[in-house]
Amino acid sequence: MALKRMDNVGIVVESLDAAISFFAELGLKLEGRATIEGEWAERVTGLRP
Repeated sequence: MALKRMDNVGIVVESLDAAISFFAELGLKLEGRATIEGEWAERVTGLRP
């Protein structure tokens, strides 16, 4: 069975470039990249700058 799409997944990683490479090796295609920051992002990830 092939993975056809993945939506609304939040993954916190030390290296975004390494994570992108990992998922590309699994056959997934990067659709976009964005920086999310601010109070909302801190609240939903549990991370503070």
